[in-house]
Amino acid sequence: MAIETNFFEDEDFQDRMVALMCKDSKFLRDCASLLEGDDFKPVKGMRWGRPRWVVAERALDHYTKYHEPCGKLIRANVLAYAESIGMGARQIEEIREYLKLIRKLKPSGPSAITDMVLTYKTQHLKAQAIQELVDLQVAGQLTDEKWYDISRKAVSIVERMNRVSTDYFTGVSDRIERRRGDITQNRVPLFFIDPLDAKVKGIGPGQIGMSLAPTKRGKSLFLLWIAQAFVLQRLNVLFFTLEDSQAEVEDRLDSIISKVPLQRLHEKPKTVKSRFLNFKRLVHTQLRIIDGTEGGMSVARIEQILLRERESGFRADVVIIDYDDEIVPPKKQKERRFEFSDIYRDLRQFASRYNIILWTAAQTQRGTEHMKILSGDHLAEDFSKIRKVTMALSLGQGDWNKDSIYLWVAAHRHDKQHLGCTIMTDKNRMLIYDRERTRKMMDKETDSDLGS
Repeated sequence: MAIETNFFEDEDFQDRMVALMCKDSKFLRDCASLLEGDDFKPVKGMRWGRPRWVVAERALDHYTKYHEPCGKLIRANVLAYAESIGMGARQIEEIREYLKLIRKLKPSGPSAITDMVLTYKTQHLKAQAIQELVDLQVAGQLTDEKWYDISRKAVSIVERMNRVSTDYFTGVSDRIERRRGDITQNRVPLFFIDPLDAKVKGIGPGQIGMSLAPTKRGKSLFLLWIAQAFVLQRLNVLFFTLEDSQAEVEDRLDSIISKVPLQRLHEKPKTVKSRFLNFKRLVHTQLRIIDGTEGGMSVARIEQILLRERESGFRADVVIIDYDDEIVPPKKQKERRFEFSDIYRDLRQFASRYNIILWTAAQTQRGTEHMKILSGDHLAEDFSKIRKVTMALSLGQGDWNKDSIYLWVAAHRHDKQHLGCTIMTDKNRMLIYDRERTRKMMDKETDSDLGS
């Protein structure tokens, strides 16, 4: 029984699969267990047969070991492998050229590709099983044991699609390899807030961070700050603004990047444009803004937008939502705290499902404006939010002056907590962290301590 359409023999389709295998965690989570290197074994006449085969094998091997896409590591991985097996200079050059092709390729329609892979694999396994049963029956060799064995293999694809279980006791070598080189640490981006980065690391893919602060303390500025910090670290950011208009967000980002005060952006267009272009040259990823100020933005709707962007070729590494009080709960509850419980449960599952870093912000209670240390007990509406996130960072009133903020790690599942640092802001330039002013205040504080 033959399958009429074999997508795996279409070169363009294979290239798109390989690109997704190198870049897209959702595609790998759905399909990696069904794919193997021999699916990409070259067919006579294919332009990139051998290079594609090698790259696909290494991408699958990397995901098996580290449970994440190889991304930019694919080049080093493949070239090291090619040299280790003594591949010739001409073949290595072909692989280099193919890697350039894959790097530039931004496959659209990943969901469609995923569906085609699953459909083909299902049909192929059924056809293979039926043909084997027919052959054994004709030969008079179809025993009950063989019937059971073939049927079991045929339904195994469903088990793998549902990711039923992982055998912990057979995976120690892979876990050791995954931890080698401190891979997890390298996946956690910096805040680019020096005193904070020196004390604690942030969060990585599949995790949720939350900033908490009183009204007008700087929750939104903090989220905008980490958005620009993340794109500088080559992460694609999808920013949802649910309270401030897109124009306001764009103006604040222009002020952050150009260091021109917000109220003077219109006076210095040349300076703004020049500094913006210099910043853009440093960035090799994208920051996309979604205006959700008209309301109706639930976690399900946010997921739909993420998928829409993914289908168009934009793969978000980070989702930032400003802020949680504007997220519509999945269902109306008698008390607001129950709605927040549903919202944060959905956010956690969303971050895990797409292996993204997720940051949002939350409001603290009235009367906390002058407090230095803000904990989960000071959260408005639902203090249990802090237990549902990976990291909670509060913005309290600093000791230095009214422009200072005390950053307090109120909670952290994977690093130190209940520690903090003071930083200086410059809200005229939309900076939640002014490096120069902070350094000067720290030096002044050090001199004062030495003098006493």
